[in-house]
Amino acid sequence: MLKVCIVGLSGRMGHVIFECCQGMDGVKVISGVAKNDTPLPIGFNGEIVDSVEQLTQVPDVFIDFSRPQCSLKVLAYAKEHGCRVILGTTGFDDEGKSMIVATARAVPIVFAANFSVGVNVMLALIKKAAAVMQDADLEIVEAHHRYKVDAPSGTALAMGEVAAEARGVALKDVMVAGRHGITGERNYGTIGFSSIRGGDVVGEHQAMFLSDGERVVIEHVATSRSNFARGALRAAVWLEGKKPGLYTMNEVLGLDKI
Repeated sequence: MLKVCIVGLSGRMGHVIFECCQGMDGVKVISGVAKNDTPLPIGFNGEIVDSVEQLTQVPDVFIDFSRPQCSLKVLAYAKEHGCRVILGTTGFDDEGKSMIVATARAVPIVFAANFSVGVNVMLALIKKAAAVMQDADLEIVEAHHRYKVDAPSGTALAMGEVAAEARGVALKDVMVAGRHGITGERNYGTIGFSSIRGGDVVGEHQAMFLSDGERVVIEHVATSRSNFARGALRAAVWLEGKKPGLYTMNEVLGLDKI
């Protein structure tokens, strides 16, 4: 039996992950980390704590779609107790990213900006397109619900990262976000980002490769959070028995072999 702790259980993703777990053989949600006085998923009867250090039973795996400050505590606990981690939190600073790498030397972690199978297929396509269409201008557009706190989204940044890698540059050196005012002409080789926030948009991402006379658009539209939850659970099952290391959804889905 795979014993799961959902971090952010009372949030939108926490509810969906718990619901997806209910139909899986060999998977049991034994605990959750959630804020006090927040609604829990119907049917949950495990241990609930407001901080990971309070857990009385060690899970096999954490599924974490929370905030960086919470995730850092999860990583420390996982390293101390030998837990596997499925990490979908975005918005880490450089220090946080270093902690993820350091923890992965002790325990296996799947870290992804987006656990949707479709999104990861999209990333693979963007990488190929960026390598072939070296001279095309690249613009990345993303839209999310009004409650999302970081921008550009982690998925949008991942899109930029794979494109920059395919072109042999660092994203930080070519990224342009939030244009405003008299910006001047577009600099060759830059990657533009635009973020839209509003309503209940689950997540929409576009990579636009713009050349003279033609345009290629690679797009993913999420209409439900269940696809993220199913991908995270697929990763959790795949991670069982793996050696310590930092894994990606490319490896989970076998995209690295295509």
